[in-house]
Amino acid sequence: MTWILLISLLVKSSLVAGAGLICSRYMTRRPVERVDILRGTVCLLLALPAIMNMLPPLELALLPPLPAEPVVTLPVTGDGPAPQLDPYPWWMSPASITGGLWLLGAALIGGRLAVGLNTLERWTRKGEPVTDPAWLAPIEDLSPADRPGLVASDRVSGPLSWGVAPGAILLDPATLAEPQTAPAIMAHELAHLRRHDWIFLILSRLVLAIFWFNPLVWRLHAVLAERTEEAADAAAVDSVDRTLYARTLVRLAASPVPHGATAMAADAKTLKTRIACLMTDTPERRRPLTVGLTVAALAIVATPLAAFGLSRQVAPVPPVPPTPPAITSAPPAPPAPPAAPAEAAPPAPEAPPAPPTPAAPPASPWTYAFSHRWLSDADIKAIEEARQGAEHARAQAELVRLSAEDTRRIAEDARREVEAHRGEIEAAARIASEQARLSAEDARRIGEEARRAGEEARRDGERIRIQAMKVARVEMTKGVGQMRAGARQMREEAIRLRDPAYRAKQIADNRARGNREVTDEELLDVARKLPAQADDLERQAEKLAEKVRDMS
Repeated sequence: MTWILLISLLVKSSLVAGAGLICSRYMTRRPVERVDILRGTVCLLLALPAIMNMLPPLELALLPPLPAEPVVTLPVTGDGPAPQLDPYPWWMSPASITGGLWLLGAALIGGRLAVGLNTLERWTRKGEPVTDPAWLAPIEDLSPADRPGLVASDRVSGPLSWGVAPGAILLDPATLAEPQTAPAIMAHELAHLRRHDWIFLILSRLVLAIFWFNPLVWRLHAVLAERTEEAADAAAVDSVDRTLYARTLVRLAASPVPHGATAMAADAKTLKTRIACLMTDTPERRRPLTVGLTVAALAIVATPLAAFGLSRQVAPVPPVPPTPPAITSAPPAPPAPPAAPAEAAPPAPEAPPAPPTPAAPPASPWTYAFSHRWLSDADIKAIEEARQGAEHARAQAELVRLSAEDTRRIAEDARREVEAHRGEIEAAARIASEQARLSAEDARRIGEEARRAGEEARRDGERIRIQAMKVARVEMTKGVGQMRAGARQMREEAIRLRDPAYRAKQIADNRARGNREVTDEELLDVARKLPAQADDLERQAEKLAEKVRDMS
C-alpha cells in the first residue's frame, strides 16, 4: 500500500463517514431511523475497497512526477550490458513501510475484536442457566428457535446480549438478585437481538480495522453504538413503563460496557441523553422512504467517488545514452621508431587538408613493412591487432547507434499516440469534474436543509431535555421520600414487635387468616432484622438523593 493510496482512502472514507453522520443527525428524529442510516454508511465503507477495484479508474494527474531514482551501475565488461542495483532493499521502500504500518494497525484492532469474542464465548459456555421465573417469563412465549440463551455469570458487571439470533443474554449476580427489574432489562436485550444490532457492531469494527487511520470512522463507530442503545430503549418502552425503565438505567449507570457485546448499562456521559430520548414523544409513523432515499443518496455519491484516484504526471522521456564499448585488454603499444639523423631527413612540404574519405581497406603486413622499414615483425603484428580492435569497436558503436535510433522512433510513436488521445482524456476528465461538481452541489443543498432541520431539532431537543430532566428529578425525589418513609415505617414496626401484646395480636390475626406457621420467635427475629434493613434502605435513599443533586 503506497502513501498515495492511503491518502485516497482517507479522503474517500472521510467524505462517506462525514455525510452519514450529518444525515443521521439532521434528516430524522427517530433513533431507529438514525441507526438505519448509520448502518448503511458502515456497509458503504465496507464495500468501498471493492468498488474501487471494480469500477474503471478515473486518474487525476495532480501529483508531480517522481524524480529520477539513483541507480548504481557496475562497470561494463565484454560479456554484455552492465547490471543495475537498487538503491535500497525492497523491505525498506516507502510502499513496504506504509503497508506494514497499515497491517499493524488492522491486526491490533482485529486481534482485540477476536479476543473479545472469544471471552464472551467462554463466559457464556461456563455460565449457569437462569431458573428464576421472573427472568424466564419474558421469553416463555417465544418459539424454541427464537428463544435466546439466558445465562448467569459472575464475570460480567451488568446485563448484556451478543451473538447471532437467537443469541445469548448474560446477567450478573447483582442484577439477577433484583427480579423487579427483569421486565425492563429483558425488553432491552430482546430488542437488541431482534434488531440484529450485534452483527452491525461487528461490521463497524471491521470497518474500523480497515480505516483505523481515519478519526471520522472512529467517531462513526462511537455514534453507531450510542444510537443503537437509544433505538433499543425506544423499542423496550413500548412494553415497559418509562419511569421504571429510567430508574433501571440509573441503577446500571456505573456498569462498564464489555467489548464485543451490546450492554444496557449507560455511562454518565450518555445517561442524560438516553433519559431525554425516553421522555421525548417521537413521531409514531416511521418513514422508511426517507431512510432509503438517504442511503441511496450516500451510495450515489460514494460510487463515483470511489472511481477517482490520484496519480503522478508523466515525466519527460530522457534521451537514451549510447552504450559504451566493451573494455578489452589493450594491445601493447608499438615501440617508437629510432630518430633519423637530422641531416638525412629532408623537410617535407606541408600537405593541404584532405577531404574525408571512407575507411581504407585493411592493409597487409607487407605494406607496413614496405612503408616502415625500421619496424620489426613483432611491431607490425601488434599494430595489426590494434587495428582489428579499432574495427571491432567501430562495429559495436554502429550497433549502439542503430539501437538508439529504434528507441527514439518508439518514443516518438508513443508521444504521437498520447497526443492523438489527448482530447479523449481531457473530455473524460471534464465529465468526471462536472459529475463531481453536481454531486457536491447536491450534497451542499442537502447539508443546508439538514442544518436548518437540525437547528430546529436542537432547539426542540433542548426544551425537551430540560423538561425531561425536571420530570426525572421530581420522580427520583419522590422515590427518595418513599424510601425514607419506608425506612421509618420499618423502624416503627420493629418497635411495635418488641411488645408481647402486639406480637400476640399479630399471631392471632395470622391464625384467623389461616396462617398458623407464624410464631413469637419469628416475630422477634423480624424485629431484630428490621432496623438493619431500614438503615440499608436509608443508605440507598441517600445515594439516590446524591444522584438527584448531581443532575441539578
